[in-house]
Amino acid sequence: MEDTAQENQIPKPIEIEALSINLTSEVGADDALLALRIVPDGRDGKVVFARTLRMNEEDDGRRVRVDPASGERLQFRSGSVYVSIQDVDRYAARGSDGYARITNTIWTWLSIGNPTDPKLFRYLLAASRRMDGTHFLLSEVSKIMGSLSVGFIGMREQYYSAISLAEILTVALGRTVDLLDGLQKHFSVAVPLPAAIEMRKESIREIRNAFEHIEDRALGNVRGKPHPDALSVFEQNDFFQHGKLTYGSHSIDLRVEVPQLLLHGRQFIYDVAVEVAGDAREIRPPLNFFG
Repeated sequence: MEDTAQENQIPKPIEIEALSINLTSEVGADDALLALRIVPDGRDGKVVFARTLRMNEEDDGRRVRVDPASGERLQFRSGSVYVSIQDVDRYAARGSDGYARITNTIWTWLSIGNPTDPKLFRYLLAASRRMDGTHFLLSEVSKIMGSLSVGFIGMREQYYSAISLAEILTVALGRTVDLLDGLQKHFSVAVPLPAAIEMRKESIREIRNAFEHIEDRALGNVRGKPHPDALSVFEQNDFFQHGKLTYGSHSIDLRVEVPQLLLHGRQFIYDVAVEVAGDAREIRPPLNFFG
């Protein structure tokens, strides 16, 4: 029994699959930014080398095996540790429509990538939050419209809930478009606004203004003056039948068009982040563990 107990107390080799990037050096602090997959990179006697996955390298599941009890130590050579925006964006789970929240990706990458103008940092963060909020509202509208009650009274209540959220959605979408459209105006950004957004921004703004200032439209006015299109914001039969919001001659399709616009917008913000902060950053000093 003693031999078995002693064997059980012998430390086993450690298998390591990731390197954690944290805000501070405090052990145990809840301040992790992300985990980087690491793989074996050779050895020299008691020194076990590892490296992070390279850009676009397929992850074959290998782990780094180190036996500290036998005197082995883990080392990352200078230049073997890279962190990329791809590493960060892997944490963003994509939904059935292909969209994944972008705010955490942008905040994390601008925090650890190449230094970024603080004003641009805040601007991109605001655009990301507003875009993610738009997508959340779109998902909620879709849930309601996809599970309508049987019976006129229950269905009518759900319709009102859906149109209420859709109104707020248009405000968030409009502000998202304004933020994206203003990037080149306020900052030296070369990435062009996606053509799909450029083509639809006027209609989105008109519909957004109508819902955002619905108290004016309820009086038949636009900016305080009578207007023939004002009351059309209350005529939303196309929304209930085809998922389209309309105002005057303008319309926006929530089922197909808006999801695609959000995907274009997400890629745009991602590309801008790469332009201003780079797509990868090398951690140069050699790192040693169990030494």
